[in-house]
Amino acid sequence: MVKSLFSLLSLTVLASLFTAPSNAEEDGSYRHLLLAGGGLEACSSFASDNCDNVDWIDKDTMRTDRYLNLSKKFRSKATAESVWPTYREETRKKVADALELIHERLKEDIVPERVFLREFTRRATQQLYNALSDAEWNRIIDLIELPVPDSAREVVNLDENLKGESKAIFQRFVEMAQSVAGDDQKPTIYFLTSASRNPYDAIDFYSSVFEQLGAEARWLPLDSALVKAQREGRCDELAKIQQEELGAYERDRVHRDRYKEQVAFCKDSDAAAEMIAKADGLFFNGGDQNLTRSTFVKANNQPGDVLKTIIAAVQQKEVVVGGASAGTAVMTSKPMISNGTTAQAIKEGAIASDPPPFGCDLDTTCPPNVGPDSLTYHPLGGLSLFHYATLDTHFSERGRHGRLMRLAAASSTPLSIGIDENTAMEVNLETGAFDIIGERGAFFVEDAQGTDNAVAGTFHYLVAGASGVISPYGLQTAEFAEGDDVVQTEPTTNFLSDRGLIDSMRILCGERKQVSLLNKDYRLIAQRGESSRVQSSGGECQVINGSIGIAWQPQEQL
Repeated sequence: MVKSLFSLLSLTVLASLFTAPSNAEEDGSYRHLLLAGGGLEACSSFASDNCDNVDWIDKDTMRTDRYLNLSKKFRSKATAESVWPTYREETRKKVADALELIHERLKEDIVPERVFLREFTRRATQQLYNALSDAEWNRIIDLIELPVPDSAREVVNLDENLKGESKAIFQRFVEMAQSVAGDDQKPTIYFLTSASRNPYDAIDFYSSVFEQLGAEARWLPLDSALVKAQREGRCDELAKIQQEELGAYERDRVHRDRYKEQVAFCKDSDAAAEMIAKADGLFFNGGDQNLTRSTFVKANNQPGDVLKTIIAAVQQKEVVVGGASAGTAVMTSKPMISNGTTAQAIKEGAIASDPPPFGCDLDTTCPPNVGPDSLTYHPLGGLSLFHYATLDTHFSERGRHGRLMRLAAASSTPLSIGIDENTAMEVNLETGAFDIIGERGAFFVEDAQGTDNAVAGTFHYLVAGASGVISPYGLQTAEFAEGDDVVQTEPTTNFLSDRGLIDSMRILCGERKQVSLLNKDYRLIAQRGESSRVQSSGGECQVINGSIGIAWQPQEQL
């Protein structure tokens, strides 16, 4: 198996030779897209753990938590037979008993969600909590959640942010929107929450972020449930459709004003086009890229009218587009990744299928031949705004190198890019010019090849401060970053679900030419060759023209 992995590596390193940087004429600083890898944490009244100082938070005027009602009426509603499938009857009864136990223990009807979670994960109910799927847990929370007060909104305070890079990435997007708006007026940014199961929770967050950074921030209320309501002429039944499409219950009761706003938007067929015409920037949130795709792409895989309008506006430099996490992954015109782990991808391959519901193995809702960790993808891509490569996010932090390589090999995609958390890649769509900003880096995979239980390819890794030019066939030119801000994380060798590859790859900037790692039944080899270039930056090793292979080898005793 080791020999076959080396053979696969040698084939791929010969398949792609890096073009050295040239003195080609620069194409300017304009960037059409900002692609963030996720993890853009911000200090807010709702997320005080991200704050350096919390003295500014006023619990009387700011939303600081989600509150739940544990009275008998609400407990009965959350455990009613009508909202639980019959095959989960025993689980439903256990949940009813657990809610009653927690209520008796707390002796309070109204409790913060974090207190409820703490109590539910105690020893007496921990096993039940672990047996619930995400859909079941979300249903419980939805049905006992108290209405959000009109006067209490989540407030962001970027000045107290623990992570300066998050603020800088949001700030950069505002600057890109400003380049569209011109110097004489504030840029107008419309943000979307189409990737969220609950479309209302993140509205205050994005409004507060972009307004603090000097933009006019407005919500564009498009999502897959609303599109279905419009198509079927059922705008007044939006709450019912949210339950069917998103698994979101009683959002009309919990977010009354926002719900009314979205219903009004639903009934105005011209509203979306009018908002996009006013926008200097559009920002897509994180969550589930499949939800955003189904918002803008029809069931026959043709772009909807709103998406056509956005694409035209981007091409004409009338609007810039940004995204984080799922909002980045959905931008591609290449196969769109939607689920999966490296371990399962190497062992099982890639499956052209809708992603499985989270925890589908717990409530038996997994699609046929698809498990909770299966690598799923849409072969016809996402929104098709980014035509260069398949995109993946939360990349090094979740060890997603193997799953991206497997999809690239299975779909014969010449170039795939994974972007780390708290990091973004800004791109000019006409020339392929890009810059990497933020905390960490971007991983480029070219000419990936695979066998039944192994994948390999040519790779490049560049960190914040690097720049270059890409084409749909690979990295054309690159300038290394020369930073000295070291990533402050404990190193690991776990490459299946953590930063093991990136941490271990640092030795390639020294005398060592190869990294070999073992993790469970998997082996990884990364190496540099004669055509490789390396340079250290901030404690990380940047590599051009390296080769990498990952294999599943259960027959070996590791």
